[in-house]
Amino acid sequence: MFLYDPVHGVVVQLLSNYELKTIEELKNEARKLRAGCAPIEGLATYDGFCCLHAQCGYCTRHLPKMKEHGDIEEQASIVHDFADSRSERVPWLERVEFPSHTAKLKEEEIWCSYKLLPKREVDAGAEGATDPNLVRILGAAEAMLRDAYKLCSDTSPERKMTQQRANILNEFYAGASGTADGFRHFKNPSTLVTYFTTMKQLLVYYYRVVHCEGGHFTRAKPDQVLPGDIIRLTKTQTQAMDEIMAALAVEDEAEAELALKHAIRRLYLAMICHTVGSVPFKSPVLSFCAMLSRKVRGKGWGLWEELGNFNSHLSALTWVAQLVIFDYACFQEQDDEDQIPVFLARMCKKFFQQLAETPFGHILQWRLYLFKVGKAAIAKHQARWSLDGQTVEYRGVELQMTQISQLVLSEYQKAHSLLWDELLFGGEGLVPMESWRLKDDLDLEDFGGSWLSHPSNSEFLDGAKLALFRRIQGNAKLRAMFLTTAADGSVILCPKAMKIYEAHAQDFLGSGLILCHVPLGPPLRASELLSVMWRNTARQRHMLMWEKLVMLYVQYHKGQQQSGVYKDNIRFLPKAIGDLLLAYIAYVIPLRQMFLRQQTLGALISPYLWSKLDGTVWADEKLSTCLAKACTRAQVPRLKTARWRQFAALITKEKFAAKERANFNAEDTVGDNIEDELDLVALAELSNHSYRTFNHAYAGTTTLTMNTLLHRRKRPRGASETLSLRMLDASKRGQVRRKGAYSRADLEAVACRLHNKPEMKLRIPGQQDGLLAMMGPHPAEQVLLVMGTGSGKSLVFMVGACVADARTMILVLPMVALRGDMLDRCHRVGIQPLIWSIERRDSASLVIMSAEAVCTESFLEYAHLLVNRQQLDRIVINECHLTITANDYRKCMSQLRWYVRQVKTQTVWLTATLPPTMQDDFVEHNKLVRPRIIRESTNRPNIKYMISRHTGATTLVEVAAKLVQTYWPQKQIFNHARDKIIIYYQSREDVSKLGEILRCPTYTSRSGTEEEKAEILSGWLSRPEQPAIVATGALGIGFDYPFVRWVIHVDAPQKMSDFSQESGRAGRDGSRASSITLLQSTWAVPTSGSLSPDQEAMGVYLAQQHCSRGVLSQFLDAEADWRWCMQGEEEACEVCSVGHVEARPADVRYQLRRIEQSEFTGPAEVLRQDQVRDEVLEAYERDLEVMSGGCLYCRVQGQEFNHGGGQCGQRF
Repeated sequence: MFLYDPVHGVVVQLLSNYELKTIEELKNEARKLRAGCAPIEGLATYDGFCCLHAQCGYCTRHLPKMKEHGDIEEQASIVHDFADSRSERVPWLERVEFPSHTAKLKEEEIWCSYKLLPKREVDAGAEGATDPNLVRILGAAEAMLRDAYKLCSDTSPERKMTQQRANILNEFYAGASGTADGFRHFKNPSTLVTYFTTMKQLLVYYYRVVHCEGGHFTRAKPDQVLPGDIIRLTKTQTQAMDEIMAALAVEDEAEAELALKHAIRRLYLAMICHTVGSVPFKSPVLSFCAMLSRKVRGKGWGLWEELGNFNSHLSALTWVAQLVIFDYACFQEQDDEDQIPVFLARMCKKFFQQLAETPFGHILQWRLYLFKVGKAAIAKHQARWSLDGQTVEYRGVELQMTQISQLVLSEYQKAHSLLWDELLFGGEGLVPMESWRLKDDLDLEDFGGSWLSHPSNSEFLDGAKLALFRRIQGNAKLRAMFLTTAADGSVILCPKAMKIYEAHAQDFLGSGLILCHVPLGPPLRASELLSVMWRNTARQRHMLMWEKLVMLYVQYHKGQQQSGVYKDNIRFLPKAIGDLLLAYIAYVIPLRQMFLRQQTLGALISPYLWSKLDGTVWADEKLSTCLAKACTRAQVPRLKTARWRQFAALITKEKFAAKERANFNAEDTVGDNIEDELDLVALAELSNHSYRTFNHAYAGTTTLTMNTLLHRRKRPRGASETLSLRMLDASKRGQVRRKGAYSRADLEAVACRLHNKPEMKLRIPGQQDGLLAMMGPHPAEQVLLVMGTGSGKSLVFMVGACVADARTMILVLPMVALRGDMLDRCHRVGIQPLIWSIERRDSASLVIMSAEAVCTESFLEYAHLLVNRQQLDRIVINECHLTITANDYRKCMSQLRWYVRQVKTQTVWLTATLPPTMQDDFVEHNKLVRPRIIRESTNRPNIKYMISRHTGATTLVEVAAKLVQTYWPQKQIFNHARDKIIIYYQSREDVSKLGEILRCPTYTSRSGTEEEKAEILSGWLSRPEQPAIVATGALGIGFDYPFVRWVIHVDAPQKMSDFSQESGRAGRDGSRASSITLLQSTWAVPTSGSLSPDQEAMGVYLAQQHCSRGVLSQFLDAEADWRWCMQGEEEACEVCSVGHVEARPADVRYQLRRIEQSEFTGPAEVLRQDQVRDEVLEAYERDLEVMSGGCLYCRVQGQEFNHGGGQCGQRF
């Protein structure tokens, strides 16, 4: 065979020159390859597979699993059609035809097709944006939609919406299920943001897929049909887009903004008024809907959206489209507003009704169909009852039945104590207000009327209005408290006492609010409960008495706004709770009325039960706040109103059925016709939902057991069934994953494999003890590990994530600077962490969270989900000392304990800065119970500690700048290829000044977002010519660059805990490093005022009266680990100059030398005797008040003395 191609000839000639091995040689070579190559020491490898996808943390050592994961990931990244598979078919997806339209599209491209630009890019404006045109378009779209909403808003002077026009806009509802209603023009601000965001996403989709060249999507095969190939634009849509681009070119800003808004409105209208015929996806709107049907990354990659969530997108598009139509109608008919209804009717009949072959004709039909399908869908977030039926877990919160009684009892005791002890002044002599003997007229309509007005109650209410005021007048202590003298000499009520009394009244109402919310079955909503009035106004009151009980009767319900249907909400209060409120109304409100009249003449107390003295009705959020505080007081899981509604529905379903029928189909039966379950149906109706909604869609009930009423478990009928259930329960209790118990050798082997160092040993005893406390034969529930900076704390949890039976470990990183470095460390040893966000539900061997993310209910739900699956090994909190040192400026740090300690798993607390003096506070603050505490010396032997004092007019900023500029060029001190200098300053202004002088980057808490801060650090570290960075303490914790050679503190640090962290950034590679503190010569140790141990230790260090290393060690370590500078072992500090040759004696303690001052007792004794004299005088005045108006002669003789001494015959 001849090769005519000259290139082939050259290749053959080249190959002919190679020496070929024989077959035997090749066989020997193959044997060597199978034997494996020797590991290279120090080269970090991971003996397994790590998925390299940006947000996937999957790892395995099993080759088949690796291939399987790769196949799954590849399959999940592309949308697949149903093809001919009958089992994969989903009826609702077949109905809307989304799978065929999105088939073979990449998930990432689908999401990016409508993803909005980052908020900071939009806020910054078009200048510097990656796509300035899109930034301006989105800004104008937001403004246009906000202007349109002004035409509907009740508070806008530009309002043009009427009920008739609203009904015309909603005429597409004719024939649909439910009562026809007008366009619901009111939306909460948060809902408006969501709806407008969806409409702006439609605009982005049109811009990227239709307008931009290339159509956004990638064609995997030549014959693949992309959305851009199907979409067919109308002439009006093309013209509108041309107008948008022309408006962007207008130079006059105001004119361009106006033209852009008009053009965007026209484009929206053109997309609404689009006839699609038999090809729905000719419309950009319907193509966009198909993209919304796919879940985005982190919420279920590769899955279809749930029915309810997708229907919310359709509702948003429908509502905003109606708004655009109304806006356009007002614009078109602005000269003759009477023609607006005619224009609306014409537009809606042609383009916005269910039978129209238009985008929203399809959307309206889809919504009706999906509403129907959704009623039978399996609900998410299933509740789980314990085997004994006494504990229910829902979305991360476990609630025991006894805890509900505990909560109600706690609030009742508090309310009872407040009412009788504080508000009724002990209640002595007051007639109890009891509902069983009081009467009420439910038909009373008189203004101001209430049960107080009923004639039959007069015998109990006689004198009630003035009872408390008379008690104040008749009691010397109360009189001194509440009565005072005004400037004109008149007697008035004391403003301070009234304020205290009102505070008690508000506190009582808070407890009463919980007592009216929790124990009454399905709870009233906040808007309903807080609208309760105790007396008539123009509207009838809501607090009544019926059948010898207090009854709350409100009619408001959120469905009233949506459907116009009024629903009765009736709740009967337990007698003890009702009687508290009756006593409050009868006695306390009249006294509060008097207080109000003194402040404002002629004012009337508010008719609303839950209101302030000035008449302000409590905001809806107050209920959630009171419920959270009540749960804390009662020591039960903290609940919010929405969560309690779910629990109330769960308990109703599980506990309140009178009897069950095996084949009773509740779904086909109207609630009023269920004879055997009348009590349960009544409870369902109390929730203001239909029986179907209450039974299926509330509180995680599924359709898996529809034949069992309200999803209650079937009770055993006989002995055999009872025995079977007991055996099943026993087997369930036995299915608990047993975690491996590892020896020290096992854990060292894992550490060696991580770093690929076969001979590696755990160099610090604290590492060994920490690992054994976590995973040894006798693991501890709580582990507190205190080790010095750079001593290998991170290895402890890395080993925990890589043992054979490791599942999921949650690592809490409280600082931004920690995350980037931690990710680098994990990647170097082959661990692929998962950065968790609130919407994520997937897991990995190591899940990293911020402190803010942990302090959310989503974290609790996620953690409890892992616990229930027996997947959660432990929660590790790094830099845990911040929970007590940073809680004054970071609220989440103080809340961290509450969330972490609720999860039933091992917790590990890591820090380098927890002085023994803070240890007890730390344990108590973080709710630890007998934790296993492991302490290791925090000494850093390679750091030299120095303090430099400076005189003269030169500022410390200039001194620091000169120090860096002088010594940085000296190569015997610094390796210019990698060494760095950190300069700490407490003031952000001085940080900026020093940064300008040195022309170096700066880093503070206000340096931008997390990404921007990370960019500052990476830019600094990647530039060898830039040695220094100037920072505040924001850079102190978690920054672990190994080659920081100098750490300079400009001016005196305030706390030793902060200083140790910041100086600990130096020398993490083990080489010599320096900590330098610059002070003015005038600086002196503080001698006045009380200093905390943290501040006092810093003062001892800066005074340089004792070894600097010794002062640090004394503050940070246990007494057994106290050190000072030793010759040949540590860099000697500036105080020691030459290290000690003997170890530090145990009795050597460092403290400030204080000047002895004589103690003068005179001032204190004067104050003490003045106090004694005032107490005697006050007692004498109280006695005079008691005896005033009476006869002392007769009182001494034991006779009647209620007469003046001047008229008594005994005086002579």
